[in-house]
Amino acid sequence: MYTLTRVIVPGDFAMRFVTKPTALPLLALALVVSAVFVSAPGVRAQQGAAGARKKLLVFTYPGVGAPGSHGHASLKPAEEQTVEWGKAGGFDVTALKGYEPGVGKQDLSFFTASYLNQFDGLMMMANGDIGLTPAQKKAIVDFVRSGKGFVGVHCATVMMYDFPEYGEMLGAYYFNSIFTPLLGNNVPVNQRRLGVLKVEDTTHPATRMLGSSWPVVEEFYTFATAPWTASAPELNISQPGNFKAPMGFSRDRVHVLLSLDTERTNLDGASPRARVRKGGDYPQSWWRYWGEGRVFYTSLGHLAETFTNDAVFGAHLTGGIRWALGLEN
Repeated sequence: MYTLTRVIVPGDFAMRFVTKPTALPLLALALVVSAVFVSAPGVRAQQGAAGARKKLLVFTYPGVGAPGSHGHASLKPAEEQTVEWGKAGGFDVTALKGYEPGVGKQDLSFFTASYLNQFDGLMMMANGDIGLTPAQKKAIVDFVRSGKGFVGVHCATVMMYDFPEYGEMLGAYYFNSIFTPLLGNNVPVNQRRLGVLKVEDTTHPATRMLGSSWPVVEEFYTFATAPWTASAPELNISQPGNFKAPMGFSRDRVHVLLSLDTERTNLDGASPRARVRKGGDYPQSWWRYWGEGRVFYTSLGHLAETFTNDAVFGAHLTGGIRWALGLEN
């Protein structure tokens, strides 16, 4: 085991950590890490010297569920916290409150290419049939290709299965969750499953504060590995939603930042459908270029408290946003 000691590095947005040996239990470690407050002195001044603050549009929407239901409890805090992180992070946030109307209730007629073009980046945390037309979906991938930023959070891989170019841009389509049964409201917080992520890139703005590994309570995802086929109907089709993946994930398309460490994570109780095994490869965050634009994705963000209470996650996501917006390299 190890402890994480905070080291503030001048000019960096987030803290970095130094690993030290300890006998501290892993769950206690996660609680200690999550309690650390992340500050960002100097970021606003740096951004002011470099030019105008970047503009980020945040789009949340619950597309899976009964009509009128509101999906992930984390959608509202995701919008609210991103607004706060942007104040010190060098970007201004327009939050659409897409979670409020409920499934099937959102009017998205305003979401056009010309509307998008007033922003420097788009962050999406939405799933299922979100009601966008083919022209609106094309506007998203063209927006990024033209040089803008895209940030996909958690369930952003659970949509647009009918528009393969979106999956190619983002890098993957969701197949199944790994630890959902162990995160329910009936599971006490101190008994929720703690997973360990391997940090595959310790220099990226989204991960440089993490050291070599990150213990975190999260749902974690598996992704389609190939296009869905009728010969294997149970594979590469999402659950929930039963969306058929038009493509499979490949490391050749993306630069992986985080993956599940199956050797250090207790897999007992994981969803059998997820087909997770020791030694398997399960990326959870990555980046890529799309045309002239930048794409960042993290599968984390299932729980509301991830946004409200976990400062390390805040640093992770804010680093990804800043990279996608071109504020950091």
